[in-house]
Amino acid sequence: MSELSGIERQQEAPTMRERAAGPLLPRWFTTLFYAVFVPFCIFSVYDVVRSLRIQHALTGAIGTLLGNVAADAVSPDSEAGRKAMAVLQGRSLDSFLYLNQTLLQDPEQDDRMARALALRRAVDWGTVSAQRQVIGDVVAHMKDDGSVASDFVMAPSAVQTLDEMVQQRRAQPDLTFVEDRITDVLAWLAAGHPGQPKGTERKQLMALQKEYAKKFFAGAEAAALRALAADWQGDPDKVRQEAAAAFDQMLQGKSSSLSPEAQAMCSAAANDWESRYRDGVMDVAKASREMVADIVKKDVFLDHPHVYQYLGLLDYPYKEVRDQVVEGAWLLRHDRFTIRFLAYFGTKTTFNPFMAVETLRLTREEHERALRVANQRRMGEAVALLGRIGVDYIEHADAYAKLGKDADDYVRRFIIAALREVAEEPAIGPEAKKALAEMQAAVAAGPGRPDLFKSSAE
Repeated sequence: MSELSGIERQQEAPTMRERAAGPLLPRWFTTLFYAVFVPFCIFSVYDVVRSLRIQHALTGAIGTLLGNVAADAVSPDSEAGRKAMAVLQGRSLDSFLYLNQTLLQDPEQDDRMARALALRRAVDWGTVSAQRQVIGDVVAHMKDDGSVASDFVMAPSAVQTLDEMVQQRRAQPDLTFVEDRITDVLAWLAAGHPGQPKGTERKQLMALQKEYAKKFFAGAEAAALRALAADWQGDPDKVRQEAAAAFDQMLQGKSSSLSPEAQAMCSAAANDWESRYRDGVMDVAKASREMVADIVKKDVFLDHPHVYQYLGLLDYPYKEVRDQVVEGAWLLRHDRFTIRFLAYFGTKTTFNPFMAVETLRLTREEHERALRVANQRRMGEAVALLGRIGVDYIEHADAYAKLGKDADDYVRRFIIAALREVAEEPAIGPEAKKALAEMQAAVAAGPGRPDLFKSSAE
């Protein structure tokens, strides 16, 4: 026989195999892991699906009450409203939070309010376009030192526009120092720019140009006006057709204006859209107050962030909504957090100026002015509630067991002290003094009532 080749010898050689290591994990651990992990996964999927179904049911019920462009708001007292309320009352606490989040949304996010804002801007577009044009012409012919080119002569219509701008701005309260200086420059130009300029005129007018850059259509307003233009283009009403054609020019940022008939029609439509939106948020506020009643009745714990968020709605621009929040706050009057946060809002005479940031629609100054007005509204409602709760505590102190053993000191600290703190404020002082006087009268009305105006040491 011939000798075996090298490959054959390797094949004949015994193969050494490694010893089997056995299973990686003990069988008892694998069995326990799957016994726990599989049910946990099934439960997690069930819980997520259940949460999504609850969220869908609650948002659907709130949407019924709120309404939209295609459907009007539904009153909680109607048949559809009662069905929606039944869904919400099934989970009062969750519904309360969802309802409040709906009220806290930017009104522009609602299509009805976006249309109202867009139509009002369209009504003013002709005036704003003229003002923008005048300011742009002046800036183009003004030197860096504030002097106006000698060959630049303003037309009488431009002078009239400047005069109207000055009157409008000076009639507006709470103008900032910078806005006052801009108004002075406009008056100086309307008077024929007599004398020597101060050197800052062009810079101030350029700041005004930046304000007018906010007066174009953008975001939700642009989408709303675009939708209205599409709807009205084929309308048999000639006035609506005219308005739709003007809307196309406005969306492109071109100068345009509406006829008096179109302005009247657009103003009426804007009022109607806002009225429908107002009805919706009022119904949502009513539902939120009903959830508060259920929470108090069932003695469900309401954490302090939720109380704070709810009382923050006291600055809402619609009085109908504020009235519902006041009623809800009154139902929560026995809660320590309610009194404490009302004292905070009632004495918050200023706000963080860094909150007044520039937005898509507002300049920093306009945003700051809006925040100041909202803060004053909330202060007024909070002070009135503090006085009302103070009188109720004096007359029914036993009902305030949740305030604890130091209830008298707590009321002195967060009601009496808060009212005294703002008693000299021009805007809210009279209301605070009235509340203090009513509380003093309640103390004097009969024996056995806590005299909160005496310190605990006495």
